Amino acid sequence: MNKTAIVIDDDFDSVEIFSDLLEEHDIMIVGKGYNGKQAIDLYQEKKPDFIFLDLNMPEGSGFHAIRNIKKIDNSAKIIAVTARDDFPSKKKLHELNVQDIIIKPVDMDKILNIISN
Repeated sequence: MNKTAIVIDDDFDSVEIFSDLLEEHDIMIVGKGYNGKQAIDLYQEKKPDFIFLDLNMPEGSGFHAIRNIKKIDNSAKIIAVTARDDFPSKKKLHELNVQDIIIKPVDMDKILNIISN
């Protein structure tokens, strides 16, 4: 597949486990971050094919990171990975033009399907 990605979540273990799962499917992890600010900085520095991003984080929420990454590159492929399965969050994510929304716990088949399309 040879795609690149950054993984951002305030939970260290989630970042490690999710990164390992992606790498097992030939997706190269070029950056890992733990807050919204790191998401923006890593995107700017690495320009990955995909950004996997949690919403509830310190130092800039996922929403904050999405808005700022879209200012850098409106075509950035951002996949929100969140436990928030409520309509207002989903509506806001669609308005921010994210590639997709994955509700935790993650479904690896769904992720691979999103990446290959």
